[in-house]
Amino acid sequence: MTNCAIKIEELNVPEWDYFVSEIKTIYRLTDEEAAEFADSKTAKIIAAIPFVAGCYRPEVTAIAHLSLYVNEIKGFQKYYACNPLDDIDLFERLEPISHFRGGDKKIIECGMNTLAYIMIEGYHKSEKFDAENGNYNPFVSGNWNYKTLKNKLGKEVFVSFNPFLPFIGISFSWS
Repeated sequence: MTNCAIKIEELNVPEWDYFVSEIKTIYRLTDEEAAEFADSKTAKIIAAIPFVAGCYRPEVTAIAHLSLYVNEIKGFQKYYACNPLDDIDLFERLEPISHFRGGDKKIIECGMNTLAYIMIEGYHKSEKFDAENGNYNPFVSGNWNYKTLKNKLGKEVFVSFNPFLPFIGISFSWS
């Protein structure tokens, strides 16, 4: 496969402004929340995966996955909050947004690995806050090892054919 890493400004999600507008209306986001959502690297990757991978009806998949993502960040914490059941498999929390019809499996895998990498970086950054506030965090519990997961995922994410690299803006060291 050729190198398909592209510049972030070239990774255009068709209808992104429309998606943001509809999410804003449906979820009653404030202007500030909508702007934050529009700039979210995670949301853009979630929406981009089915388009970049060439999935069947990518806009429908993007809408479904974005809706699940917004459900997680805006509510339903009783069911969406991280808990020990998620520790069994790194991709457990991403499972609801991992269903695609057709498309390049390697690109889909790169996208999901990139989302997992962003997720573990988020858990890592919030370790102290989560420990102090009693929030479940798999690194705080000791069920996950940050360095091990970062190195494992890094080998899957930082590859020449990953078109989602421009989104993450995270440096990586193999040491």
